[in-house]
Amino acid sequence: MYEKEIKKTKKVLFMIYFIMLAIIVMVAASVFYYKYQHTFTTEKWIEDPKKRVNLVDDLLAKYDLVGMTEKEIIALLGTDSGENAYYQDDHNFVYYLGDERGLISIDSEWLIVKFSHGIVCEFVVSTD
Repeated sequence: MYEKEIKKTKKVLFMIYFIMLAIIVMVAASVFYYKYQHTFTTEKWIEDPKKRVNLVDDLLAKYDLVGMTEKEIIALLGTDSGENAYYQDDHNFVYYLGDERGLISIDSEWLIVKFSHGIVCEFVVSTD
């Protein structure tokens, strides 16, 4: 009589442990995927301009752009997008980042790298 209850309890506990393990594995996989999607590499940056918005925070955390030369910026980020005349001028590079972050993505985000005498003096992430 008690053996049936013990077996039933063991089955329930096994199912609970299995479900908890599955949840832990899914959370770990989600964290790993999120981290991978948001880790900057030059290859990812150049490969898919629409996903740069996911990479820009890691880029700015890893690299101090101020003080870099134009050649160093091109080696790191490639040539600028040159798509938005509003931000474009002779003394900056403009990189398209993708749709703005947030629930409603109406505008685009841009990384604007400003140069003085061929050296980065300032950068800003902006929306249009």
